[in-house]
Amino acid sequence: MNTISSHSDDHTLGETNLKVKSFVKGDPSPFPDIDYSTTCVYELTDFTFRTPLEKMDVFNQLLEIPNPCEIWILPVTEEATSLLEDMPKDETYEKTAALFSMLSSVKEKIEADRTFLIAHKDYCSGIIRTLEKLGFTVTEKKQEELKSISLT
Repeated sequence: MNTISSHSDDHTLGETNLKVKSFVKGDPSPFPDIDYSTTCVYELTDFTFRTPLEKMDVFNQLLEIPNPCEIWILPVTEEATSLLEDMPKDETYEKTAALFSMLSSVKEKIEADRTFLIAHKDYCSGIIRTLEKLGFTVTEKKQEELKSISLT
């Protein structure tokens, strides 16, 4: 397994309850190993069009989550147009849809990352509120939905 895990034990950086795990192509799916009776899984998407500095600020705020949790970043290959399915139909949607339509005429499949929050059920509601305040779209995922995700 080539999974990359990041969790700082350097106390000069401050302590955090957040662990970030980045998976790579070819890794087995991590979802079968979850105890779904005690764990919740949510997919995180960010449709805010943040600048890199804004993203850094949000990530620093994620490090302050008071409860233990993990963020998993998984590489996937998807149809270019599938990225539009969950996007909110707001003022930027038409322009974004036009860009993805143009992209799909050149390339049917694209490589992307999907991000998931993994946490104990006792902590999920508080963590979700924090993520939503930070502008993330948070979607609960059931075990059946996660079975179809492969790291390709």
